[in-house]
Amino acid sequence: MQPLFRAAGMLALMALGACSDERHPLERHLALLRPDTVAALPDMGWPAGTLLCPLALYQNELSGSAPPADRVNAFLKQKQFLGDENWSLIVVKPQPAENAGAGIEQLFFKRADYDVINEPPRIARDAQTLPAGFAPQVCVSVEQARVLVTREQRSHRKLVIFGTA
Repeated sequence: MQPLFRAAGMLALMALGACSDERHPLERHLALLRPDTVAALPDMGWPAGTLLCPLALYQNELSGSAPPADRVNAFLKQKQFLGDENWSLIVVKPQPAENAGAGIEQLFFKRADYDVINEPPRIARDAQTLPAGFAPQVCVSVEQARVLVTREQRSHRKLVIFGTA
């Protein structure tokens, strides 16, 4: 009888594993980066000219005059996205002007052992020092995209900042 229970237990564990959420390759990559690192993003198969625009916790629109801000904000408004306790990445693929709403995708990521930040006041307040040559960006092209991983001054949490180097 005991082998039967063991087999049933193994099947239950395998079923739970099959139901668990698989983490996105970008999320796995960011989780592995150590503080004080500037790193390129792994190839996600996005076409040349694709822009990546991270949204921090509770952020529901792009700020500033980033080139795709109007398109992205219209997309977020149409989806009635309000922002929440997780972060997301807006992927803006190049599209013809007559099809402005197409080619935008939003990837959602659960809050992990790091926070993605992109607001200049928060970067100035919480990121210790930016390495020479690294420039934070609201949106960055996949060809130039780099992430800076640093530590929040008053916490053990890692901070991830998208930009160029």
